[in-house]
Formats: sequence, C-alpha cells, structure tokens
Amino acid sequence: MNKRTLYSLLFSIVILSTALLSCKGKAKGGGTLNIRISADPDKLNPITLTTNDARKVADLMFAALNGSNPVPDYSLTPYIIKENAKITEIKEGEYKGGIKLDYEIREDAKWDNGTPITSNDYVFTIKCILNPKVNCEPLRGYYSWLADIVVDSANPLKFSVIANKKYYMIEDFAGGYVMPEYNYDPEKIMRKFAIKDMNTDAKRSALRENADINKFAMDFNSEKFQRDPAFIAGAGPYRLESWTTGQELVLVKKDSWWGNTHAEDRTFWAFPKRIKVKIINDDNTAMTAMKDGSIDNYVAIKAKDFKELEKNETFKDKFNLSRIGRLGYSFLGINLRNEKFQDVRVRKAMAHAVDRDKINEIISFGESTKTESFAHSTQPHYNKNLKAYEFSPEKAAQLLDEAGWKDTDGDGFRDKVLNGKKTQLVVEYKIPKDETAKNQGLIIQEGFKKVGIDLKIVEKEWTIMVAELDKHQFEMYNMGFTISPKMSDPKQQWHTSSAVPGGSNNVGWGDAASDKLIEDIGAELNLEKRQEMNKQLQQRVHDEVPVIFLFNPTNRIASSKKFEIENIMIAPGVLYNEFKTIK
Repeated sequence: MNKRTLYSLLFSIVILSTALLSCKGKAKGGGTLNIRISADPDKLNPITLTTNDARKVADLMFAALNGSNPVPDYSLTPYIIKENAKITEIKEGEYKGGIKLDYEIREDAKWDNGTPITSNDYVFTIKCILNPKVNCEPLRGYYSWLADIVVDSANPLKFSVIANKKYYMIEDFAGGYVMPEYNYDPEKIMRKFAIKDMNTDAKRSALRENADINKFAMDFNSEKFQRDPAFIAGAGPYRLESWTTGQELVLVKKDSWWGNTHAEDRTFWAFPKRIKVKIINDDNTAMTAMKDGSIDNYVAIKAKDFKELEKNETFKDKFNLSRIGRLGYSFLGINLRNEKFQDVRVRKAMAHAVDRDKINEIISFGESTKTESFAHSTQPHYNKNLKAYEFSPEKAAQLLDEAGWKDTDGDGFRDKVLNGKKTQLVVEYKIPKDETAKNQGLIIQEGFKKVGIDLKIVEKEWTIMVAELDKHQFEMYNMGFTISPKMSDPKQQWHTSSAVPGGSNNVGWGDAASDKLIEDIGAELNLEKRQEMNKQLQQRVHDEVPVIFLFNPTNRIASSKKFEIENIMIAPGVLYNEFKTIK
C-alpha cells in the first residue's frame, strides 16, 4: 500500500483529533523528536485540511472538546471539557425526538494569549464549518443534525448542542476541534449570523452571495491561516515555530500551555520539547535519514526494506522494530461517470484481473491481508459473507465478452462501439510518483493485459493527483483509506451527496436506495441493528464494484531506542506527543 495515501480525515475530527486519551500515569519528557512525513501538509487549518500528513501535524497543535482512547475500546474522553457530554432526549417542543448534549469547558483551559476558551469559541468554530464559502464541503455534510447551540447566559463555559434528530455519531462530531475566535475572526464577522441561519443546505445556499459570509471565508481560507506561524493558533500543546516548504516544519511545546497542570492524565501527555517534521518524499532517502539518525521514527516501512533492517544488527542496536495491524485498506477507485465502466460486468472483470496474491507476495512479502470491504476484517460489523473476487483471467474474459468488449482488430486489446464510435478498452491508471505504487501498477497492468485491457500507468506528483481526483479527472486510481476504530458513518464515502467535486465519493457511486440505507444507518441508535445494516451496505458496494478492494495493511514501524513509545493500530501507528525520552 502506498504510504502517501489520502486517508479518511473527516472521522478523525474527534476520533483522532487529539489522538490523546485519559489514563493515569507519570512520565517525563524533553528533547527533540525528529519525524518524517512524505509531503508538505496541504494546510494547517483543522477544518479545511485534507491530507493525512497535514492531520499528523495539526493534531499536535489543536485541541478538541473530546479526545479518544487510541486502543480498544476507542471510547471518547474529555479534553477541553470537564467531562463527556450529558445526553438527554428532547421530549417536547420544537425539537421533540431530538437530542440535547450539555457541555462545560474546563476553567483552566486557555488560549495562547491567556484568555479562557469559552462557549463563544465553540460556536464560532461550528459557524466556520457551516459557512457555505469555507473550504470544508465534505465535513459540512456531517452536521445535518445540528439545530442550534445554546450558550448558558450565566456561565460562558456552559453550552448545549441541540440535535433535531437521532444520529449515532452526534457526540463524536459535536466533540470536535475548537478554534480561537479572537485569532480567526478578530472583527467578529460570524457573530452576525446565528446557527439557525446556517443549519440547512437551503439556508446556506441563500447565504452564498452574502458579503459578510464571503469576506470572512476569503480570509479564513487564505494562506496565512493555513501555513503562517504568526496566524495559526490552537489549544493543543505545540505551536508552529517555522515551516520551510519541502524541507521541514518545527513545532515547539508551549511553556505556558494550560494542559501542563493535567500532566497526570494521558490526555495531556506532550513529552518532546521540540518536534521537527521533516519533509522527505522519497522512501529511500527517508531510509537513509533514519539510518544516519536524522529521523527517530519511521512508520509504514516497505516490507522489503523492513526485512533488510531486521538483518542489520548495527541498526537494531539503535532502533526498535515492530509490526502491528493498521486500521485501513487500500483500493482501486473506478470512475463510474465514464461510460466504459458503467456496466458492472466490466468492473467485475477488472476485479478478477487483479492478482492480489502476487501483489502481496512481491510487494508486501505476504504480510498484507486481503479485504473485501470498507470495514476492517477485525471489526464486528465486517461482513464475513462477502465472496472474494479471486484472480481469474478466465472469468474476467467471460464477463468482458458478455459486456460486448471484444478484440475486433487483433491488437490484443478489446474494443466496443460506444455512441457510434469505436472505443478501445484503455484504462488510465493514476498513481503518485512512488516506487511501490509503480511496481504494484506493473503487476496490475500484467493481469489486465491477459484479459485484453490496456492499462496505462500515469504517475503524478501527489498534490496534482489529489487535485485531479477532487475534480473527478481520472479513470482509475490507487489509494488508501483510514478506517475509524469505531463504526464510522458511511455517508462521507458512499452517499451521493459526497459525489461532488472535493467530496470523498469521487467514484460517483450510489442511488436513492443506497442513500436511504446510509441515512437509516446514521439514524439507528441500536448497535446490533446498525451493524446488520452496515453489512447490507457492504454487500451492495461489493456487488457493484465501484472500487476494487485490495488489502488491510501491516504497519512496520521503527522507533529510536532513545525513546519509549507504544505502537497502536490507528494511523500513523504511534502518537508523536507520547515519545518519552529514556533517561
């Protein structure tokens, strides 16, 4: 699986927003931690960022109402708030049948300028998400349940979030990041609008041309709030000291961070004094940097490289090596808007033409696990009845014949008349510039050729590739997706409302029936019923093949023996704030 993958970022607003949890213990920190990411963060604004590398950095700088336990049971824990939300059903009035979540912010929770974090900051943050011109369209869809936020008139640290319907992930999304109003909206423009002015698609559409909405969004989306250390402010333990594009970002722990007084609670652990985030695109260069001590941790190491490290006694004197399963999956996305792929028999043929066993053997040394679904095979809602699309050129050829794709000109590749024009069965396959992705593509190309499909591998710079996927400018691509530790809402990836430019359903799958099933899953509070409904959705996705599922990966991790650190299944596999210097 290519390490430079676009992961599911939206569920991490709470599940991974702090990647910090509550548990008692003593630990001492200090020193500098050197880590590697494969590309510059696209942004360092927790609402508008879209890449996994950006999330890794932002998680260290911003804080949320809730954290989460990064090991089973993955439960929510209080972070900015005193305790988890008190949740009650609304039994009368305008929002009868909905839910009320009562919160209270800690008295000692402070911004960097020393002022308290208040309910107004939370309300401001939610308004940023609801602002129709702020660049967070995929995230915005997760707040369709939001009716209002009521601030306690007698206590600015207390507020209630009102949901107009039942949704099983309300607490997760309500407990997300909080951003300082004084920094991101010094003119208090968003105070001109109430939550009720912005809480539906129709209301937001009516505001799209509003001068104040546009003025705020233009500033909020601007580069200064995405990458300038002077304008990026959060409630987390670290601040951005510098960012040299293509080289490194430097984070420094805040001496006066409010969380320091809670050091006994693991939620607030932040051991390194400095974290240098080195931008190293090339894996071989990163491997060299680790061997010479320039970086202290390397996750998602290629299987071949890891095998070699295990034989290197000198290296093992300085680094701990470990393997752990990772909550994620790799896949091939197919653009269903393209007429060549609208017949499901063609997509099934493509699935049967992918030799996953060969990919696993050659690329992953047999360490990856084949998967047939967007749920992880270890999760209770994984549909174990899904039948694998095993490698079978014979089945693939039969399906293509049935779909009318035949080699009529003897060139070895199939063709068909579409809209009166002879069309070759050529598949443009976009991958990031990466040796592993290229080698995997060559194996897929070989399998496709056996059945008469001409696979053209197109390598792209990462940022360019992401932009083209957002615009649906692709035929097939290779990517990875992070899986939520808990059952996530499938709306982000599979609902047709996400099949828009910039949305996660870039393959364009779904219809009214699948949308209803997804919405019913969101509204079902009974876990067992929700699991069964999720399995039904998995079956539909499997049967209609909008993507070809590949593997659940194994995370191979090397960490310097200068530090003590626990490996976890949640990406990236470690918590950078928890690297504790061994004295």
